[in-house]
Amino acid sequence: MFKALLLISLAATIAIADEYSFDMDNIEPKSYEYGGYLRADNKTQRLREQEDRYQDLLRVEGLLDFSYFYDIFTFKANGVATYEYIHNKIAQTESHFNELYVDAKLNVNHSFLVGKKSLMWGKGYFFNPVAFLDRKKDPTDPTVAREGFILTKYGYNKSFSSSLKNLTLDLVYLKADENINNDYSLLNTNEKASDNFAAKLYLLWYDTDIDFIYNYSDKAKEKIGVDFSKNIDINFEVHGEYAKVLNDGYSYLLGVRYLTDFELTIISEYLYQSEGLTKAEIETADYIAPFIAKDYAITSFTQKEPFDLLYFSIYYKNMTNLQDCSQQNKIGANYAFKNNTEVDLSYNINSGGSLSEFGKKQAKDFVWLRITLNY
Repeated sequence: MFKALLLISLAATIAIADEYSFDMDNIEPKSYEYGGYLRADNKTQRLREQEDRYQDLLRVEGLLDFSYFYDIFTFKANGVATYEYIHNKIAQTESHFNELYVDAKLNVNHSFLVGKKSLMWGKGYFFNPVAFLDRKKDPTDPTVAREGFILTKYGYNKSFSSSLKNLTLDLVYLKADENINNDYSLLNTNEKASDNFAAKLYLLWYDTDIDFIYNYSDKAKEKIGVDFSKNIDINFEVHGEYAKVLNDGYSYLLGVRYLTDFELTIISEYLYQSEGLTKAEIETADYIAPFIAKDYAITSFTQKEPFDLLYFSIYYKNMTNLQDCSQQNKIGANYAFKNNTEVDLSYNINSGGSLSEFGKKQAKDFVWLRITLNY
């Protein structure tokens, strides 16, 4: 009797499972993906030695990231539109594509891309010496999406079952003139037109990410670079980059990322640039661009859900110019609501002597409120 009941139960279970079973092969993947955000930033700044001591800056930004998949092709568009308003002064709007390209996966090993693309080369969180074909990161907002350049890229990828697990070769061509990538030409070659080539060889070797990079331009000196990233432990990572302009200067970056048992994330990096400015040169410089000095130390601390407050985090970041000892400090808090809305509030201060890098900044300090709606 017991065996009969068991068989009946088993048969019923199989019948029900059959009724609700489905074939994964019959599920068609979505032909498109999209995402993005609407964001409002408000900065109340205290200015140095100006008639208007305080300044209120409002920036509204919308970003849409869209991908469409057809056969071997992927079409990618990442567009952004911004509106900026400084109280009683100026208002301006601007829009552009960060990325706009078509990528063809020719087969399991070969791919070809043409269009506007941000390559995002390098392993550093705050700066990337080897990012020869990328725009520099914003030191106050290093994770923000950056505009790419119009280029063509061929990719070869191969996997192995050995100490070398993966190999990828990227070959890139970037043309710059008055009509295309004109800002690249001005920033990197000081010429109105240039032809630029780059090759990147990626290896996943003994669980270490390694890149070897070469950059050639018909209007600038050749560059070589190498970077690496290695997880020493599940919660401890080290990374570095080295870049060299042939017959000229060099730069390197060393960094670590550590996650404690109580979910405090520490990121610390040291950047050295042989052609960077010394303290004396900074004092006499009329224009101070980001990362202009010889060396910097940058460290950030982010504590997730302190005091068991869900969706809440606090953070602190310090950037020190080691030549003139001026600093940029930021302390803030972030809360993520369940409706995909994030609120970030921070206090930022630029400190140092009156002729130092951060002492020359127009804003002495500012309160920064950011509200982001993700979709």
